[in-house]
Amino acid sequence: MLVVVVVGCQKTDKPKHDAVSPAKVEKLPVETDLATVTLTDDANRRLGITTVAVAIREVTRRRTLGGQAVVPSGRTIIVSAPLAGIVSRVDNTPLPFPGTKVTANQSLLSLKPLLSAERDVPTPAEQVQLVGARANLMAAQTVAMGDVDRGKAEVEGARIAFDRATKLFADRAGARRAVDDAEAALNIAASNLAAAEERATQLSSLVKMLDVQTPDGEATLLPMTTPIGGLVNRIEVSEGQTVASGAVMFEVVNLDTIWIRVPVFVDLLTSIQTDQAAMLVSLSGDALSPTARATPVAAPPTADAMTSSADLYYQVDNRELGLRPGQRIGVELPMSKTESALIVPTGAILYDINGGTWVYEVTGDRQYTRSRVAVRFVDGNDVVLGSGPSDGTQVVVDGAAELFGTEFGAGK
Repeated sequence: MLVVVVVGCQKTDKPKHDAVSPAKVEKLPVETDLATVTLTDDANRRLGITTVAVAIREVTRRRTLGGQAVVPSGRTIIVSAPLAGIVSRVDNTPLPFPGTKVTANQSLLSLKPLLSAERDVPTPAEQVQLVGARANLMAAQTVAMGDVDRGKAEVEGARIAFDRATKLFADRAGARRAVDDAEAALNIAASNLAAAEERATQLSSLVKMLDVQTPDGEATLLPMTTPIGGLVNRIEVSEGQTVASGAVMFEVVNLDTIWIRVPVFVDLLTSIQTDQAAMLVSLSGDALSPTARATPVAAPPTADAMTSSADLYYQVDNRELGLRPGQRIGVELPMSKTESALIVPTGAILYDINGGTWVYEVTGDRQYTRSRVAVRFVDGNDVVLGSGPSDGTQVVVDGAAELFGTEFGAGK
């Protein structure tokens, strides 16, 4: 028996599966659609919204570099012993410590002269020289005192003549020329009197300096004064110490005016306006004072080959700043290139959590849209933008932070 098996293809009703995409991309909303805030009249009034127009102005880029305060040339005085002697105090006042504030012509210590190597008394030859010098000075002092008395009489006579000429001119009985001549004579007499008094004062001081013997036979103490006012920077002697002639006794430095030395990379020198004033700022970038401006000053040229830098020097009034020698300070130097840029007030700039910068543009009635800006640098109360709203666009200043909080739910 033969069995035949027939195999065939039959059409099935099983449905086909659709192709599955490997990724799904959703279209994100436009950034400005998420950043628009519309306020009610009451909310707009409560937030105190104020706006200002974005402007295009010529700006000069400033670059902040580190500077160092240094003592200007000629502001440091070193006082040395004019002759050998013993250091002592002045009027029972202890010798000053470094950092003590002193005034010009103030006596800081006294020096008891050692007139010879063995004794504290002059030799016969020295006594003769001192007596002769003292006699000559006293004679000159007598002549100077006579000149002072004569000068006073001349001033009094010239003043009387001037008053008389002035009264006659006021009564229309004298000439204007007589008044001018009388005034000139009075001025000349006053100048002669001032010169005579100054000469008499100097001669009197010289006579006192030659008076090296006191009634008890000891040498007269010589006061050592400071020629300038300032701070005692260092003192090299102590009370009772014997010093040789020419030995350094103390140093005084005046810090009312101080220099700022700014090392600049040599390739930047041509791009800096070295003839313009600079602004002093703290190391964190904050302005020290609105008046903390440093003016360029001529100083010895210095440079450092190891760092490829050359030094610029600026002078600043230090009476209010109180900068100390060696102190580091930031200096904003004006660059040579001037360009046009968008300017907005600093109060209009907002910073998000990632450091992004934004402003709120006015896009309608009580409608404000947050717009991204690129900040290049800050110049005082203005911010220079690299990109942002177009010229004339109104941006929010007062109330910008409140809008930012309202948008993200941190404000009311």
